[in-house]
Amino acid sequence: MFLMIGVNDGQTALYYEKLVYFTHLGRAVNVTVFVTFTQLLLFFIPTFKWNKHYYVQLPNGEVFELNADVGRAVERGRDVDITEKDCFRSSTADYYANGGFGGSIKDFFFGDSQNNASNGADVRYCPHCGYPIVDDFDYCPKCGKPLK
Repeated sequence: MFLMIGVNDGQTALYYEKLVYFTHLGRAVNVTVFVTFTQLLLFFIPTFKWNKHYYVQLPNGEVFELNADVGRAVERGRDVDITEKDCFRSSTADYYANGGFGGSIKDFFFGDSQNNASNGADVRYCPHCGYPIVDDFDYCPKCGKPLK
């Protein structure tokens, strides 16, 4: 009989649909919330997670670490409002903002919209939710509100 054990780092996007107001942007934006962790694998099945850190990424690529209590509430699906006071800069947030794992968090979860921009497409952002829009839409494909 043999036993297969492994340890690796992981990350998961968390569901969060509310807008968050950031003073330095001067508007409320839709953010990407994600959690990073270390996990123990037993026969390739995740059995235990530790070293959890929660982050928010803004549409412009900035990444802030999120207060752990607020992050856990988002992870558990609770109706919680993230405020600018819950977000802070940290060295690990800077690591992810600078593509520490090979690209931005938004590119990792939603595809590389910047790659589309380099192909001549005009990238703009929805003024209501901050979703990146590559094509010439009249309505946002995420929130459905008019873009003009």
